Amino acid sequence: MKILSGLAALLVLGAAAPAASATESKNLQVMSWNMCGSQRDTWNCAGTGTPDQKTDVVKYHVDHDYVQAALLQEVCEDDLTLLMSKLGPGWSKSFAPYKWSQDGVTWNSRCGNDGPDDRADRIGTAIVIKAGMADAKSYPLTQPWTGLNQPFQCATATWWDVRLCAVHLSRPGVNPDHPDWDYRDDQLKDIKNVTSGFPKVVFGGDFNSQAPDQPGNGDAWIWPADLYSKGPGTPGYTECDQDGASRTGRPTHDGGWKIDYVFSSEPRRWCAVADSAFSDHHVMIESVSVA
Repeated sequence: MKILSGLAALLVLGAAAPAASATESKNLQVMSWNMCGSQRDTWNCAGTGTPDQKTDVVKYHVDHDYVQAALLQEVCEDDLTLLMSKLGPGWSKSFAPYKWSQDGVTWNSRCGNDGPDDRADRIGTAIVIKAGMADAKSYPLTQPWTGLNQPFQCATATWWDVRLCAVHLSRPGVNPDHPDWDYRDDQLKDIKNVTSGFPKVVFGGDFNSQAPDQPGNGDAWIWPADLYSKGPGTPGYTECDQDGASRTGRPTHDGGWKIDYVFSSEPRRWCAVADSAFSDHHVMIESVSVA
């Protein structure tokens, strides 16, 4: 009689087959960058490069750092179309425009000035994802009644089943009628309420805010409890460039400030901060492991 071996023997003898191995983790590299893409004089982006140069920065990090998703701020809609042509098939985009509010009446912000020969395409934030996007939508944030309204949008990266969200908080003094009003604390609470509903999330962008543990930061009060983790085992999200319990990080702006962040619910693998000649903001890339 031939002796059975391996799985066949287990089945004949009535023993349980070996359990299936746990699902292998998938690495996800998420890039965040304020492109300073506006050609409107008041946005102070003159001299920071052409649309071709700016979109090449994103393409470079896709090719060299294996970026699979990008959270972009201050990107003009036609430049986003240019970027998508460079990335090629298999990539998806979601665009949400900035709006100017005048006593509660809003209209889309233009990429260029208001002259007939200036660019009239919209400027906003974008989420760009490889390997599938689903359920892209904007969520309401507390906004100035008069002043620039900046969107908060999210979309699901379907291959990883992770919610990705692009952030751009209002700068202090955004409301010309009430320059002493600060909207960032309420906006951060709004964002926390949204992101806490997602089992897996990465959110990042230009927060126009220094880190809460930055020495001399008089605006640390704007950060809500349990959003910015105070280290392993504490509530909140670990930031890309966070070192242990210290809630600081390398500068992300040419002025020497850290005002750009990437937070994630997933385990961090590595974090990179890269300077660029084509924006006043640096590029941030976080690699996370998604189970």
